[in-house]
Amino acid sequence: MHSSLILISFTTLWTLTYATVPMIKAQTWTKDDLTRQHAHCTFNLTEKMTKGAWKMSINTNIPTEKIKLWVMKVVEHSADGKTYQLKSKYEYWPQTIDVQFRLTYKKGDIPLDGSCSSNVEPIEEPETAAAPATIIESTNIIERHEWKKDGKMYMNGKCVLPIAETLNDFYIAITLDQDTSGIKNWIGNTFSEDSNGRWYILKNKWTTHPPELQFTFKITFDSDTMPNGNCAILTGGNPEPPSTQSPTPAPTIPSEETTTANMVIVNSYQDNNKMKMQATCDLPIDTPLESFYILLFFTEDTSDLEIWIGHEEQADPDGRWYLVKNNHNANLPSISFPFHVRYSSSQEPSGICKLYNGDLEPITLKPTTPTTSTEQPTTTTLPITTTQQRSSPITITTRPPTRLTSTTQSPTTITTRPPTSPTTTTQQQTTQQRSTTTTSPSTTTTTTPEATTTKQSVATKYDYRKVLELSILFYEAQRSGKLPSNNRIPFRGDSALGDKGLSGEDLTGGWYDAGDGVKFNLPMASATTVLSWGLSQWQDAYKAAGQLELMYDSIKWPLDYLEKCWTESKNLYYCQVADGNKDHAFWGRPEDMTYTRDAFAVSTGKPGSDVAGETVSAFASASIAFATKDPAYSAKLLSKARTLYTFAKTYRGKYSDSVPEANPFYTSYSGYEDELCLSAAMLYKATKEQKYLNDAEGFATTNAGWAFSWDEKIVACQLLLFKETGDQKYKTPVVNFIKDFMSGSVKHTNCGLAFRLKWGSNRYAANAAFIALMAADTPGFSKAEEYKTWAMSQIHYMLGDNNYKMSYQIGYGNNYPRKPHHRASSCPDMPEPCNNAQQYSPSDNPQILYGALVGGPDENDFYEDNRNDYIKNEVAVDYNAGFQSAAAGLLHFAIEETLPQAPPSKC
Repeated sequence: MHSSLILISFTTLWTLTYATVPMIKAQTWTKDDLTRQHAHCTFNLTEKMTKGAWKMSINTNIPTEKIKLWVMKVVEHSADGKTYQLKSKYEYWPQTIDVQFRLTYKKGDIPLDGSCSSNVEPIEEPETAAAPATIIESTNIIERHEWKKDGKMYMNGKCVLPIAETLNDFYIAITLDQDTSGIKNWIGNTFSEDSNGRWYILKNKWTTHPPELQFTFKITFDSDTMPNGNCAILTGGNPEPPSTQSPTPAPTIPSEETTTANMVIVNSYQDNNKMKMQATCDLPIDTPLESFYILLFFTEDTSDLEIWIGHEEQADPDGRWYLVKNNHNANLPSISFPFHVRYSSSQEPSGICKLYNGDLEPITLKPTTPTTSTEQPTTTTLPITTTQQRSSPITITTRPPTRLTSTTQSPTTITTRPPTSPTTTTQQQTTQQRSTTTTSPSTTTTTTPEATTTKQSVATKYDYRKVLELSILFYEAQRSGKLPSNNRIPFRGDSALGDKGLSGEDLTGGWYDAGDGVKFNLPMASATTVLSWGLSQWQDAYKAAGQLELMYDSIKWPLDYLEKCWTESKNLYYCQVADGNKDHAFWGRPEDMTYTRDAFAVSTGKPGSDVAGETVSAFASASIAFATKDPAYSAKLLSKARTLYTFAKTYRGKYSDSVPEANPFYTSYSGYEDELCLSAAMLYKATKEQKYLNDAEGFATTNAGWAFSWDEKIVACQLLLFKETGDQKYKTPVVNFIKDFMSGSVKHTNCGLAFRLKWGSNRYAANAAFIALMAADTPGFSKAEEYKTWAMSQIHYMLGDNNYKMSYQIGYGNNYPRKPHHRASSCPDMPEPCNNAQQYSPSDNPQILYGALVGGPDENDFYEDNRNDYIKNEVAVDYNAGFQSAAAGLLHFAIEETLPQAPPSKC
């Protein structure tokens, strides 16, 4: 019907011809003595409506307290809340649209009713609408992170959408499985949205280029579980709301599963104020399986499934079922399938696991509907589980979602030409030539010097040159003090220029330890030792990578600082600058540090043989590396090494006993004999003076080391002693050490990482790989080829041979951590402030910390890119050292054409 409506009760006077439609009521509920009515009115838009041009009024038969709207906003309302005058918040294309709203009122004897009027004409014979936009690519939301602020739940989501060509004009459609609100993003403006936040359509702000669009967004939600859903790119027409038809059908599965097993609940616990359940299924098999699926059914709603032997391909929006595809082969006699899952019910959900052998029918990705399906749900009857008593069978209601896409890994060709800059690279077969490079994301450019070609290209699975290039950049990002004019890290500047000793000694320079602003000399010297040792052993690798001069500059930075720390005339060695507790209370840039930075030293009365001995090793190994490059500097380092060694040997004790401020950050658990052993062995290697060999053998043991790390050095000393003396008593513990890491006492994750300790798990595996490669390059080890292959497997795990197909080195490839626990890279461009808000922000670090190796996964291959999980996401100067030197060793063997074939990924 038509009517002319004159609104005279408002300040603003509208006289318009309106179409009036009835209010369609939906859900009603009462809270705090007020009733809330969810309702909508449907209108047909026959022409494009600009923002604010679509006007509407809502009229009710009883007074209301307030109204909540999504696509419209209130312009005026009557005092009794019986009439609201609205206008559109967004631009709209021709479409049929539900205007949803929620009215709050005091419930009485008369039920709420009403109507909506609009300046939109009713349609008798609709004109042919313009062609709808076409979906060119869609994918699931692949990253979800939640946090709570001011009593509200927020989620950051991410979709990665591959694109084949440059897009100038496009839309992004996001479809979600639950009500949300307040979407924020950095790519497009909101074009239209569902009143319940089940879908959003965004219009791009700027052009995007191949190979992919990385789209992140933030939303608010009210439920106990995070929203899930998918994203799509639309081009070529008018975007329409996501389909309101029934969901895409579930995948085609064989009519009979291979095996079914009950879930066995292991444990329930609270995690971030939510309940989690640890459970497992044991699925017997009678033949090894290369390809299989496991379908999990639960009796209650669940969310956030954590798995390790496979990857989630599909999931019910309410978590009633999950479809998991295996990551690696299954061997007899059974598949043990452990998992963790969240739940909100009063008791743990029970359920079953079904095993399917072979491949399933693929699903075409489309935006899914947020509305309720009219089709009958699928039901599965479960047997009684072993964990809870049930009086009758259990029925599970399920709904089918969409599936994820996967990527493949191609070989890389290693040549002796310099690599490109630390921009995002693809891991494919290429031969790179000399080029002028840009250190993204800054505009500063540097020209890589051309290296001397030694051999023809050698095909390797991963690009070790890129690993070296990126790792050197990480160390540049860790620099403290006055930075050189050729600084390549755009977000770093001069810092800690006031670092001084007790008598005013200049202690500027060196490396910050990790994501903080402390200079801990024990791990800094340890990293310098490993890097210098790797450089002197495999200099050809750095030449082939075009990084030789940059590598010399890299290690000279900490060496110059460590020299300043040793005052021979006072028998005083500064081992730390800044108190870790004070520093860790500050989140911000090193350039903005204002707290008092005290210096801490060891002396004759407060000995520190471990930290002093490790610095001796750094000086001695670097003197070998610089011997032909800069003989004068090499001699200076060796002179410092001699005098500091005398101090360390004469005044013995653990530095962490003398300097309490070193605890609990770098407590010397292993004692100081291993550092004295390594320092004496390095001095012998540098000087060939018998006294140092005698000392090294006196400090050595024949027990296999537990690890090679900033704290424990014995295996490095044993390896050097065997190389220098040929004595089998030093070879045996080295062989046993490598054997332990390859197949002995050190556990391996399902995907193949040697897992020694959860804190910096990648670091321990990389350091062991470095030792294995040093042994492989030392005459007398009969299993050199096995050592190379195993070391390759560890470095390859960190570069992509893992369950996430990601690189744990930031900047390598396209898939790598974006949120390392690192203050400087978490800060926006100066002069924007940086504080705790950046620490707890769910967003990616604004600065890419190129080259850093993050801590790594847990013993089940689980990893989450979360800045506040510093166990998995910390970066540190000692983390990168063994990793970088191992990559140099692999490149050396590739150049020499003695590198074995890459082992297959276990995931």
